[in-house]
Amino acid sequence: MSQIKKLAGQTAYYGISSILGRVLNFLLLPIWTDRLIDAEYGVVSYIYASVALCLIIYTYGMETAFFRFTSKGEGKDVFNSAATSILLTSALISGFLFIQSSGVASFLGKGVLPEYVEYLAVILFIDAVVAIPFAKLRLEEKALKFAVIRTSVITVTILLNLLFLVVFPDILDGKYLSGLENAVSKIYDPKENISYIFISNLAANLLYIPLLFRELFSIRLNINWPLFKKMLVYALPIFLMGLGGMFNEQGYSLILKNIPIDPEIASSSEAALGKFSSVFKLSVIMMLGIQAFRYAAEPFFFSHADNRQAPELFAKVMHYFVSFNVVILVGVALNIELISDIFLRRPEYKEALYVLPILLLAKLFYGVYVNLSVWFKIKDKTIYGAYFAIIGAIITLVGNLFLIPLIGYYGSAITSLVCYAAMSILCWQQGRKYFKVPYSFGPLFVYLIIALLLVYVSGLLSIENQWLRYGYNLLLSGLFLLFMFYKEGRHINYKTTRGND
Repeated sequence: MSQIKKLAGQTAYYGISSILGRVLNFLLLPIWTDRLIDAEYGVVSYIYASVALCLIIYTYGMETAFFRFTSKGEGKDVFNSAATSILLTSALISGFLFIQSSGVASFLGKGVLPEYVEYLAVILFIDAVVAIPFAKLRLEEKALKFAVIRTSVITVTILLNLLFLVVFPDILDGKYLSGLENAVSKIYDPKENISYIFISNLAANLLYIPLLFRELFSIRLNINWPLFKKMLVYALPIFLMGLGGMFNEQGYSLILKNIPIDPEIASSSEAALGKFSSVFKLSVIMMLGIQAFRYAAEPFFFSHADNRQAPELFAKVMHYFVSFNVVILVGVALNIELISDIFLRRPEYKEALYVLPILLLAKLFYGVYVNLSVWFKIKDKTIYGAYFAIIGAIITLVGNLFLIPLIGYYGSAITSLVCYAAMSILCWQQGRKYFKVPYSFGPLFVYLIIALLLVYVSGLLSIENQWLRYGYNLLLSGLFLLFMFYKEGRHINYKTTRGND
């Protein structure tokens, strides 16, 4: 149990950056949904979905390969080979994107301008180059430094968005600081809202260079080719898995923007994407714990792979992970109205809120898959991860293409749920052949059924007064939290005490 406590501690540290980062990013949502119309926000979501897919290509599985081969005692050669290869390939890809920005913008379609591509080429280059230095911090368990750097960059991004999308426009409108109006008008163009979002991102990313100075300048530009070939063989399935996984996460953006939309749903594909993306971003609340857990769990699982008690340990990790996230699901699903009132500033952005519980359930299954996927990583059978991700990508593609025209936003949400549920089932079934873990899904299934029934039943009660509704839903959330603590929290304390005796 002391190992679980250590993992929980590392998860908490990474949670500082992950949760604070996500919370700070949520501050962008009310800014964007207040200052951008739905079609503009749809374009921003589409471009960032493309960026997320590109970043997988830029790093091509080298982070996980770095963890795996460092655990085999290769040390500096692994770090230098991984960092050097990413630096070289990133320079080539970003150079191409920058030079061919007009053609790339035309390929991406309506609403994407060449200057957006130029900004993003530089953003992607920086994000890729710092990937291995960040992985080195995780391996060395420097979680606090990791958290401070991530949070600092995100904070600057938020502040710059506030400056460009709120402060400068308000000054030009004469709302305050009217004496600065002439100066602001010379450096700020109110017609370039989307450009300033990417400029803010780029300016903040440049902070990585001084903040990661020691890690970046410890890189020796050298590739140990015999070692790198082994790393590449290991990493390529991870790359395919990552690419498929990111498509499963962001594919709705690429598809929704490029298919005809019923005029009753939205005025354009971009507007529909903007509305759905705002709700999808709320579902990322479920990803807070999952992201923090993933950062801590990957090196944790590798370091305990040879432990005879590893299967039982991994089963306990799954149990507590799901129990915790069921509480998050209930808390968010019951308080949809309160959360949306805070983060979605225009009424049109709330039109797709009814699919949020389905999206939350999909994220929970994604977290289950993250836990289950440990077997093919520690057994060097990462090709199975690629298989599962590709199957998920096919479900994502086909489901979105066929279901969105039939049932609108429900189609994309249901597709996401089916995708992650199918991947989890396939991963669990195949994993039993290579690394059998004694998972106990029965109690977790009961918790999930209770949670879903609570969410459903609470929606049947109509309370006219808004504040009473808020209070009622918060009370139910608190009661469920107490129930889960009674069932699980007290056992953690008891077992931990016994384990330390």
